[in-house]
Amino acid sequence: MAFGALSSAYLYSNPSPFGGIWEIDANLDATLPVNECACQEAAPGVNWQKFQKDLRGNLQSDPSFSRPWVHELCSATYSAFFATSRVDEATFQIWKSTCGAGLLAVAAVCSQSIALQMADVSSRWRWTERPVQAEGRAVKDILEAMPAGDCLRLCEEHEECASVAHGPFGCHLKDKCVTSGEQLVLPGVAPGYRTYYQRGGPCTAEDGVEPVSSPHHLSEIRLLMDAAVRLLDHVVHCLDKSDWPFTIEEVLATLCLNCSKATVQHSALAITDPCRNLGLRNRMEFTAATLHAHRNGEFYFRWSRSQRFLLPVTCDAASRATVGDAGAVCRTLSRLMIRWVRGLDSEVGFWHALLDPSNAENPEVDFSSWRSAQDWLLSGDITWHYGDICTFLAAARGHTTSYGRPRVLNAGSGPLAPGRIDCGDSVTVVASDGLARFYLQLYDILQHDPPVVPLQCPTEALHHCFPQHHFDVVHMRNSLDHANDPLMGILELIWVARPGGWVLLRHARNEGVAGHFQLGLHQWAFDVEDRADGRHFVIWSPSLRVDVSDWLLSSGLAAEVKAERRPHPAGGEEEYIFVDIQKQLPTSVRAIETG
Repeated sequence: MAFGALSSAYLYSNPSPFGGIWEIDANLDATLPVNECACQEAAPGVNWQKFQKDLRGNLQSDPSFSRPWVHELCSATYSAFFATSRVDEATFQIWKSTCGAGLLAVAAVCSQSIALQMADVSSRWRWTERPVQAEGRAVKDILEAMPAGDCLRLCEEHEECASVAHGPFGCHLKDKCVTSGEQLVLPGVAPGYRTYYQRGGPCTAEDGVEPVSSPHHLSEIRLLMDAAVRLLDHVVHCLDKSDWPFTIEEVLATLCLNCSKATVQHSALAITDPCRNLGLRNRMEFTAATLHAHRNGEFYFRWSRSQRFLLPVTCDAASRATVGDAGAVCRTLSRLMIRWVRGLDSEVGFWHALLDPSNAENPEVDFSSWRSAQDWLLSGDITWHYGDICTFLAAARGHTTSYGRPRVLNAGSGPLAPGRIDCGDSVTVVASDGLARFYLQLYDILQHDPPVVPLQCPTEALHHCFPQHHFDVVHMRNSLDHANDPLMGILELIWVARPGGWVLLRHARNEGVAGHFQLGLHQWAFDVEDRADGRHFVIWSPSLRVDVSDWLLSSGLAAEVKAERRPHPAGGEEEYIFVDIQKQLPTSVRAIETG
């Protein structure tokens, strides 16, 4: 399917009145600062032009991004990264005093450097960013290049060895039990070398227990990767057209979990990837909110140079670089995608809390929602619609019987998936969700045997998962406003609906407003506005707005769009938006029915 024209449906407005990140976005869109990617000015401790040249040359000779030069480049720039950037803990925005693309490249190189070392080092070892000043007595020196893992194994085999100085030109065994607070040599001294120190062998951990992993280095990678994805906000207009070797797609793809057996460790979640079980290895890759992973209990993370970010992206690099409102729309959609990736872990964490049986008395978990989740686990019963599915199914079947047996899609279902609905006859309900792979992992972690499981499929990519004209009724409740591009989602919902069938949207009104469009995945607001020709369905955010009713009818995608505001269906205080979209019939059928 082609998505390029979707961006033209959105109208752009200056989001500065919303303050915060929106004001920063407006300033970036107004100025399109060249130096964010050109990096002509050197930063304290790093010459960006030389760094870029060295990085490109090394990647050309080592596409695997895994040889010792990775550690040398990181060692030369690591201090400069933290000297020129920081994440504001109040606003969670990154503040910097030098070019964003250069800092992003340092984050990529150093996260890879740490990962390579951790993958080659047993869990008893930790290390410092540069060698310690007081190294202790030399036990043995190997004056030739040697992998870090081999060097450390030599130390483990030598009863007097407690630490190691390792770098590109040698392995030096030392007798000193180094601690985490040791003073390091100055930046630029012994480039590429680090001190590795044990928590075991001749040295005993402070608590007497050998740690199974190093939280410090795990959090270090998370910090670097989190900074990298936040830096994308600042370089979205220029990165993909610059001379830097990393792209927006590559950064986002690195935050993907590959379809392999891996365990995600984030926000107390240990998630085992079920892609093999779903058979989706070649169908799609999906963005994960994880910044580090473990495989078979050992640390695993790699910067992905070849992985593709396969969730559809509305705009290309040229469109993002365009001056004016059209370019601003594309840059905004790209930033929303980036922030959507950042918000995924909060959504998974929300469902983790509801699925966890131990949260019955947790004051931070809504008891009613928790009870519903636990009841579903026992019986498979869940309230997933507001009583009108069968009515719309009956209306659709007047046009759709030639396409096959009746089918209903509950897209964006979350983990509490329905199985069938009784509309006189029992009708199959297919549940799909872009985060289903994580929900399957949660079932395993919490040792649940769910009555029904959702299919892994983002709403923006339904055409990858289902044939065209497959469902009589397509339903979404409180989930389309989580999409990074809801218009793309609506186009996909219509694609899989049968001609004459219905797309039903049921969402809380203006859900994104309360959290200033920054809470989890809530980056959009849905509303209904009164116009001279009736009520129109409108989607908006601080910078983008679209009259969906006009768009659907003028493009011929819908035969009818009904939109209305209603009281909360369950008696709550907030209003709901009900939107009913009937898919257009083929021209030949319309001619017969109107003739």
